[in-house]
Amino acid sequence: MQLVENIFLRGNEKAVLLLHSYTSNAKEMQYLAKELHEEGYTCYAPNLAGHGATPEHLFASSIEKVAAGSREAVKYLIEQKYETIYLIGQSLGGVLSIRLANEFPQIKAVCIISSPILERPAAELEKRAAHFSKRYLKNNGSTEHEIQEFMSQHFPRPIEKFIAFQQFIVQSGKEVHAMKQPLFLAKGGLDEGVFHKSIDLIEQRVNGNIVCKKLYKNSGHLISLGKERDLLAEDILDFLKKIEKRTV
Repeated sequence: MQLVENIFLRGNEKAVLLLHSYTSNAKEMQYLAKELHEEGYTCYAPNLAGHGATPEHLFASSIEKVAAGSREAVKYLIEQKYETIYLIGQSLGGVLSIRLANEFPQIKAVCIISSPILERPAAELEKRAAHFSKRYLKNNGSTEHEIQEFMSQHFPRPIEKFIAFQQFIVQSGKEVHAMKQPLFLAKGGLDEGVFHKSIDLIEQRVNGNIVCKKLYKNSGHLISLGKERDLLAEDILDFLKKIEKRTV
């Protein structure tokens, strides 16, 4: 059962696909979608496969299913006759955006927020899944005893999926050089070093592209939910408008 609804705000003939981070859901991109929609853009923020629902839904998913679902999201917009698509991806969403940008010519610009392309330990990914599970159960009224029982039953998780996830991230980093679209890159000043290094590395690997890189000094990992989300929205809008002027 999907607990969080996908976001679709119909606007003009230019569509923005907004992809959220690992263990999160479409609400993570809601503010950005609203701000862009107010400027006329059609905005689509789907839940990635296994996301926006229960921990069991997350466990049953895989990076392959997540990637396939992201491709279906692009195809959906193409089927809706949108010939210009902009991608905004945060963390995992940005990793997916690299792959999508190299697959679909309809994607004309990409915004990558706090996305890793360097190898992250599988244990860190499992830790994220555990944190999400505890938070979900607590928010849905489970007692501390019930949470502990659930965690002992479901953790540790099989390592294979996390290794596949880890390698998907690394492989995506190797595909950055093939990107041809203008890029907007964002990193939070309070975020972990691996994400800072990754954003800088993306900039280096796309030598020749139009690149706008921004540091949000007072933000952590999820800039779209932080105290500088207004500034992020303004900067992305400014970036898209400048790109559009170049293509007129």
